[in-house]
Amino acid sequence: MKKTAVIAVSTGCLDYLDIKHDNLFIIRCKIIMGDKTYNDYVDLNADKFYETIKSDSNIIPTSSMPSLGEITEAFEEIEKAGYEEVIVNTISSALSGTYQTCQMAKNSYEGKLEIHLVDTKNAAISEGFISLEALRLIEEGKDAKTIVPYLEKLSLCRTQYFMVDNLRLLVKNGRLSGASGLLGRMFKIKPILEVNDEGKIVPFEKVRTQRKSLERMVDHILEQLKSLDNFVITYNTSDNTEGFEYVKSRIEALYPKVKSYAAPITPVIGAHTGHGTVGIAYFDLDKAKE
Repeated sequence: MKKTAVIAVSTGCLDYLDIKHDNLFIIRCKIIMGDKTYNDYVDLNADKFYETIKSDSNIIPTSSMPSLGEITEAFEEIEKAGYEEVIVNTISSALSGTYQTCQMAKNSYEGKLEIHLVDTKNAAISEGFISLEALRLIEEGKDAKTIVPYLEKLSLCRTQYFMVDNLRLLVKNGRLSGASGLLGRMFKIKPILEVNDEGKIVPFEKVRTQRKSLERMVDHILEQLKSLDNFVITYNTSDNTEGFEYVKSRIEALYPKVKSYAAPITPVIGAHTGHGTVGIAYFDLDKAKE
């Protein structure tokens, strides 16, 4: 069996989970605020980031992806550590150029490391879950050629919704597809957005209040879960504890034993969602194994 490593991007929020895997490596995006640049999580974590942007509404944070050189250095580090192959799981290519940059790094890499890229078509902790599955399968003795097709299918067996308290940053940074119908009323609604099968963020339902938006989001999820037998839930939030607890408690009241993962939305994602976001996703594990 080949010695296999996993590269995740900091956008997957795995830094916030209590996990330890010697073969997990995280490449970091950057958050830019004014004339300062921060490494995601390492220099600026979720607590500090949301405290900062809430205290000054004039701050417009932006983000940048890992550089070609940083990705190449990660490949070199992994090969020097004795790994023969690596699975690289990136944030959706529709939301970031990270996948494309990883492809460039792979094409130009001169070492012997076998590099396998997966566009997770996800973001935040649902993106991170793809890497957790890769790590689990490696521990079971599977190699990359077996794991990668499963991960690619798993990424499409996901349904993901999130409520954004304010669309300002998503629209300004160009991460919301099909936003024209929302712009005129963007400050008056608390929309439910969806990450579609292409990995794009698109409007799903227009709702007037935050509470109603959260209720409707959970209603949709619970209705869909009725037909599933084997699934995993992911939860995330950008500093909206009350909304997060409401969503999580409603799901867990009906599915107390279902495996779930929860994490803050890391700053490089929060630079686009702003504070107040609550998200939920589920993965249909039976469908992914078909």
